[in-house]
Amino acid sequence: MSARPLIDVSGLPKHRFDTHAPIWWGNLWLLAIETTMFVIALAAYLYTQQNFQVWPPPNTSTVYGLDPVPGLTPGTINIILLVLSCVPMILTDLAARRGDRGAVKLWLTVCVALGVVMMILRWFEYGAVKFTWDSNAYGSSVWMLLVLHTLHLLTSWGEAVLLSSWVWTQPLDMHRRVDITALAVYWYWVAGIWIPFYLLLYFAPRVI
Repeated sequence: MSARPLIDVSGLPKHRFDTHAPIWWGNLWLLAIETTMFVIALAAYLYTQQNFQVWPPPNTSTVYGLDPVPGLTPGTINIILLVLSCVPMILTDLAARRGDRGAVKLWLTVCVALGVVMMILRWFEYGAVKFTWDSNAYGSSVWMLLVLHTLHLLTSWGEAVLLSSWVWTQPLDMHRRVDITALAVYWYWVAGIWIPFYLLLYFAPRVI
């Protein structure tokens, strides 16, 4: 039996961007799973809606009474900021691909700062819902969606903090450059997935 020919891979690079990187594929399947989770949460929200003649249902246990529609201000400011935060993240992504450590430090720090502001605004969003999580099925559904997205927002921000700490204290090696581009994809997803849910929670009750 003849031996199989060997392929010399010693000259191949250890790290590559996008589809050439294993982390890219891991990130892709992670986002597919997380998207499925949000779809299930959406189905629960719409199923719950069928059980009420008025949506959102009146909250007679609070001073809001017959005005149960969530307040727009904190949620609207937050979604605008979330979408705009993709701009510095795009600049971070491009800088990482170029290996420009100075630009990565600048724009990744901006993203970290914006993440702090967005999480503060999210805190006010919970108050604008006008229901607690255990008020009724509507309150539970809305809080479930907000908490799910908050966890993802916190995760993306935490990753940005860790990578920013590395870039400020260590050389920008190829490994971290690939990690930053993977973070960028996750950041875009966190922003994009919330757009339809923002419309569902804040605008749909006003037009239906």
